Amino acid sequence: MKAAPNTVVKLTYELRNEPNGQVVDAADKDNPFAFLFGHGNVLDKFEKNLEGLIAGNQFNFSLNAEDGYGEYDEQAVIQLDKNVFAVDGKVQDEMLFVGNVVPLQDQNGNPFQGRIVNIILDKVTVDLNHPFAGKPLLFSGEIVEVREAHQVELEHGHVHEHGDHSHH
Repeated sequence: MKAAPNTVVKLTYELRNEPNGQVVDAADKDNPFAFLFGHGNVLDKFEKNLEGLIAGNQFNFSLNAEDGYGEYDEQAVIQLDKNVFAVDGKVQDEMLFVGNVVPLQDQNGNPFQGRIVNIILDKVTVDLNHPFAGKPLLFSGEIVEVREAHQVELEHGHVHEHGDHSHH
């Protein structure tokens, strides 16, 4: 079966940001990455590079920043008061360290994440860019399995492994 809309694709991969560079993300045969093809769960160009492949096919492709997580946006680096990180009136100092990814929410209560890049006195600088923004994405790997999606997967828009029909 070929990777196409409404199939479940399982694959191994290594992701680098430069040729022969350090692996920054990966999935292996013991824990392959699985997604529902054609349902917006992965980057569009990632999916297009896998379309038509079958189990056993290897792949090696790159996406530029625009086709990946976008260009790095300096305006997405913001400064917040430490009191933004207060729970029940107490600042959660244990979560405030450079490099930590912290949960945030917008004015409508929608959750998102930011990475702390600096702390000076009562100000915390947070980078809201995706960690791979502005970077090329170089993928290599192998298709492990392609199967028809189950009806419940199509209804929910994501893969359900081992009969798991819960929502996460």
